[in-house]
Amino acid sequence: MSKTVTITNGVGTSNLINDTYTVTAEVTGYNNSSINPSSVSIVEGTDTYAFTISATGTLTLHVSEDGTSTGTPIVGATFVRTDSSGTTYGTPVISDASGDAVFDNVPFDSTNAPTIYFKQTSSDGNHTFNDAVQSTTMTTSTSTVEIQNTVGALRTINLTDENYDNLPIDGSLTLNN
Repeated sequence: MSKTVTITNGVGTSNLINDTYTVTAEVTGYNNSSINPSSVSIVEGTDTYAFTISATGTLTLHVSEDGTSTGTPIVGATFVRTDSSGTTYGTPVISDASGDAVFDNVPFDSTNAPTIYFKQTSSDGNHTFNDAVQSTTMTTSTSTVEIQNTVGALRTINLTDENYDNLPIDGSLTLNN
């Protein structure tokens, strides 16, 4: 006898009797044969069971000053995978010398691709960035999304003597964030 458990937002419930079951998956965008474990013993006194499944897609976030494939690349921009509300998951990825930050093992599907959420958490210190949750879908196993990090605005910093109004002072200031 088989039981199909519908999973929504990572959780599903079903009335199951104590027994050993083989487990198969039907999860859009994922490698269904990677379900782990593929066999489970349901036993008295245990009511929660955990499974994992893996995807095989590669999402590249290409970060440049103008948000194009030919723009000046940004090295050191950091991104994390999130859910739609911004809760972070996994290890951050950082853009390399080509401006590429790569998420491996993301889901894809040619017709009904699941949404992949991510957000940028930092840049290189010289560029501004959008820290909102962003999303994409992948219809092929590899995809590139162009991300723009513009040069920070030019700011004028004035330094004057506190005791003599408007007397300009020479020196340097270091601003740390």
